[in-house]
Formats: sequence, C-alpha cells, structure tokens
Amino acid sequence: MRGRFITQGAGLMVMAAWLAAACATSTQAGARDLGRIIASGTLNVGINPGLPPLGQYGRTNALEGFDIDIATQLAGALGVRANLVPVTSAGRIPYLMANKVDIILGGMTRSPERARVIAFSAPLYTEAFSILTPGTGHPDSLAALDRPDMRLVEARGSSAVPFVATHAPQALLLDGYPDVIRALAQGRADAMIDVSEYVTHYLAAYPATHWHVTHLAGVPVDYDCVGLAQDNAPLLARLNQAIATMHRTHAMENTYEKWFGTPMAPLPAGSAP
Repeated sequence: MRGRFITQGAGLMVMAAWLAAACATSTQAGARDLGRIIASGTLNVGINPGLPPLGQYGRTNALEGFDIDIATQLAGALGVRANLVPVTSAGRIPYLMANKVDIILGGMTRSPERARVIAFSAPLYTEAFSILTPGTGHPDSLAALDRPDMRLVEARGSSAVPFVATHAPQALLLDGYPDVIRALAQGRADAMIDVSEYVTHYLAAYPATHWHVTHLAGVPVDYDCVGLAQDNAPLLARLNQAIATMHRTHAMENTYEKWFGTPMAPLPAGSAP
C-alpha cells in the first residue's frame, strides 16, 4: 500500500523477534512427551487471559472461556487434568519452546512462519480477517485503506501481524487488543485488521462509539489449532484423535457457540494438517 500509516520504528520485526526467541530456547531440554505428561497427571496449557472469549478472568478471578473449556476436554481425553498457565500473544511460542507449557492455545493460528518452529494440531475452528473501524466513513476493502491519511493499528503477536506487514508495513503495533481498541475509540487510529470475534468483547467499553466490521472477501481463511513442540508426535496423535472426537460429537461446535454466541463455520475438507 502507498498510504501513510502510523510508524513505530522496527515494530513489525516482531515476527522475526519471536522466531529468534523460539529458536534460541529450542536447544534446552526436550519437551515432555506423552508418557511423562500422563505419568505427571497434568497437561500444562498456555492460555491467554487477555483474549476473551478465548480466555479471561471471571468474576471469581478464575480463568474461563473457550480455550479453558477446550483445554479441560483435551486433558480429559488424555486422562489427566489441565494446568492453566497464563501467557501473552507474543509470549506463547517462547513459553512452549522453553518447555514451560506442553501445548498452547490463545488463538494459535496455523501459519508457515510459526510452523518453522512448532507443530500444529488439526484445526479447532476457522478464522477470517475483518476490518474494524469506529465512526462513519469506514473502509470496506483493502483498497479503501490505501489513503494518505489512513492510520492502521494492530496487536503485537496476533495472527494478523504478517498480513498487516504485507499490506501496511508501517502500521502501529501495540501491546494487546485493549490498547488497540482504546486507540481506535479515542481517535488515535482509524482501523485495524484482525479476527473480529477476538475483539468484540472490548467494544462494550466504548458504547458511545459506533463500530463497524467489514469482512474481507477474497482473503484466505486461517485455522486456529493447538500448538506443541515439533518432536512430540505421540502427543500430537492423541490430541488430533481427541479433536476429531470433539468435532464428531459436536462438543467443539457447542463450546464455540457457548462462548462466541454464533454457530461455528464448518471446517472445509482437507483443512487438517
């Protein structure tokens, strides 16, 4: 794009940064294999508590959300309990590679960049990018973002960062979705590109702002999966078996509708790894 966007130095080098961090920690002791996980009685699961409805702290300060329910079901399929470990979007992969967790959730979108350092399970659900804008005069396409006065903003570590890096390499990266939504609501930014279901929870904090969501037609869909170490094939096989059962029994779809408030889009044939 030729438009002038908010700048932040080398902010969009974040993808390279977490890849480097992941590779740096990959020389440590190997990840816990399936046998060690079962023997311990616990599955350590990285959960992002700042990404509702995937994960959040409820009224009793306990973690709740889609990922918590999925983690509990996956651990149950292994015959163990889920030990929830709070992580951030940017810290998920480094935590996994440092063996602080056995698997990671938190909107873990399958991508070629991430697949260089971690393995992915079969898909949990599909993701599609949208443009979120406050007020009127909202852009309805990527081409509409190509204006000299358009300011694009995004959250560090999100699945949209590589997409934004290609289409708006000077976009501003902030630390999380609350900061991004606040910047939009306060008029410090004009638009963001991301999975709209991940950010709608934060819009209620600014009820006076009119929010508009435009789904991006023609942009390939992504798949949200479980992330785990590449050398953990037996664990991957058991997770995929559990995920297939959850889809077959509609447990996955029911959990999705419970937390997102809308039916889950069917997974296209051949979408599994």
